[in-house]
Amino acid sequence: MALDFEALVGHLYVVGNRSLSAQPPGMLVEVAPKKAARGRELDTFFALVTPSGENTAPAAFYDQMANISAERYFNSSGSVTAGLRAVFSSLNQDLNEHNQSGKRPYEANLICAVLRDDELILARSGSGVALFRDGETLVMFPTEFENEDALFGPPLGIQPVPDIKMSRQTVTQGARLILSDANLADMDISKVKTSLATGDISDVLSGLKEISVSLVTLMVIEFVPPEAPSPDTVKDTRSSSRAPEAAAPVPAGSAPSAAATGSGATSSARPPRQPRGLPRSVERGSGKAALLLSGAFSGANRLFDRIIPPPEAEGRGWLRASTATGIAVLIPIAIVLLVLAMGVGGTGQSEFELCVENAGETAAIARGIASSDVQGTLAAWNAVLSVVDRCNAIRAGDPAMTALTNEAQVVIDALFLVERRATRLVASFNNAALTQVVLQGLDLYALDAQNQLVYRVSLPQDGRPAAPSSGEPIPSMRLGAVIGQFQIGELIDIAWSETTTQIMALDRNGVLIQCSPRFLQSCDGQQLLASERWVGPTRMVLWQGRIYLLDPGANQVWRYDSSGGVYATSPIEYFAGENRPDITTAVDFGIDDNGIVYVLTQNGQMTKWVSGQPTPFAYANFPEGQQLTDATAMFLNADPIAQGLYLVSRSSRTIYETTLAGTWSYSYRAANEDDFAGLSNVVADPSNQVIYALSGNSIFAFDRVETEAQ
Repeated sequence: MALDFEALVGHLYVVGNRSLSAQPPGMLVEVAPKKAARGRELDTFFALVTPSGENTAPAAFYDQMANISAERYFNSSGSVTAGLRAVFSSLNQDLNEHNQSGKRPYEANLICAVLRDDELILARSGSGVALFRDGETLVMFPTEFENEDALFGPPLGIQPVPDIKMSRQTVTQGARLILSDANLADMDISKVKTSLATGDISDVLSGLKEISVSLVTLMVIEFVPPEAPSPDTVKDTRSSSRAPEAAAPVPAGSAPSAAATGSGATSSARPPRQPRGLPRSVERGSGKAALLLSGAFSGANRLFDRIIPPPEAEGRGWLRASTATGIAVLIPIAIVLLVLAMGVGGTGQSEFELCVENAGETAAIARGIASSDVQGTLAAWNAVLSVVDRCNAIRAGDPAMTALTNEAQVVIDALFLVERRATRLVASFNNAALTQVVLQGLDLYALDAQNQLVYRVSLPQDGRPAAPSSGEPIPSMRLGAVIGQFQIGELIDIAWSETTTQIMALDRNGVLIQCSPRFLQSCDGQQLLASERWVGPTRMVLWQGRIYLLDPGANQVWRYDSSGGVYATSPIEYFAGENRPDITTAVDFGIDDNGIVYVLTQNGQMTKWVSGQPTPFAYANFPEGQQLTDATAMFLNADPIAQGLYLVSRSSRTIYETTLAGTWSYSYRAANEDDFAGLSNVVADPSNQVIYALSGNSIFAFDRVETEAQ
């Protein structure tokens, strides 16, 4: 008969030869949720996701992958191996789609295990490794660590079909398992084996810590029968899943966070049929509550006996039976509610204090890592931010956590040469989605794609408003407006005409709206010819009176020539001939004073065109880790004083500034990163050295050059 086992789990997270108390990103232990698929009800799932390739994603990215892997496994059907294959295949497909979308490409290693009764099934893609010790037997997975060709496999996200390796082991009492990144292979295996044979699981972690290399992420698992007592350091829990950032979805069935709180700390994963404990901080609170309950019930019993003494023999009490029964029920209920309220109130505070202590310890380690160790420094401070996020989820707005966030940002920004700027709110609009912006003098025009309106915001002389402006919508530039014989449809874009000194807007039906800034109540409209040839126009640029219209759907840029401010001819194709470029993924474009066209694609690539013919363009001098791999929009600054390109990446919440030749100058981010959460477009004022950014429903401004006040 197969035996049932529970898992005691601990982790070791070493960065720059220092052990971090933060739980490693991408580590997960999960028992079956209540609504697990048939056959999965008694399984326990272990996962470790680690970075691979040139780009390292935020910690939440790997946490999300681990959470999704558990969700998909417990929702799958069939055998364990079939469920694991489905997990790897779906995650690989997700990564491939992400990488092909033009966003910053990521790769990941995934090693996981499933415990079912006395069987342990291991699976991996990439370079994750495992060591399984049962008695004197030591099994390395997927191969002997000296065989590097077999040790390092292709990670998820680079091949259409993932390379999956699997192994099956039989579990006996006291068997131990290590799931790790490939750095475990660089440790002295004989000493690792010795550590695995020592004491309890905390002793194992201490031994591994002493022989660890400068960078390693691992978890140690010990399999014990349900009746075995847990070590004092062990927390009985359902899941090690951390609460992910707002951007990361929480899988169905995930239990509340109860991660091990330090290097060497352990947790206990128990199947649903077993009674579960609570996280450490809750155990203390619930223990106090239990003592209070005991005393309270004793006191209540004495009080009840005084109020309602037992009736004398053959006598009646002075209260009616119904009244006595009511009091007997209500007093304990009131006491229970009071004590639980006291216990829960104290629990949240204790948990927060533990988290703050954890954050401080992690920050102290991060400060001690040499600045020359770029990878270690980055990993350590990302770990600090991860712990701070956990603390903020318990209690937001703590000054100490804000200070740690700022400190981590300063260090990480210095590594990546990021200019962190304090932003000022210029204007905000209800339920708006601002997508296009035009700056003309002291007027700022913004297109709201959500409400199909164009707002004008007036700026002060120095371009730095002291208070947010309400702005005003232009009556004729809105969906459904009527101008002469034209009813306005969905607006595509807005632009400024130097020739006619008017603000212009274009709708999808080809109606061009022209308004003078002095007479916004009275606008003109005209129909552009052959608009039926358009497929999916997205951007409009005016150059020397001509209208250039970017149409990725038609793989074309249309040009409309003007005669006296009237566009009376059909459009001309900018790209002609047989060897036309592929601009179907273009997101924005611009034209400099020489008529050179710059086209930006969603993967961040820029192409340069003269009269429809390509001319060389290449990015240069981007800092390591700051290479542009995705883009949302661009602004071409043609001002002779500060010519250049401003490139928007919403995913990294960054505005990049380069020369017209593509040489990197600056990377700007908001001091409050939430301000750039919906970053969509940018425009620069070279005379006042101010940059305006659209984000969500708001317009923010920041100084191009950092001032002393900042």
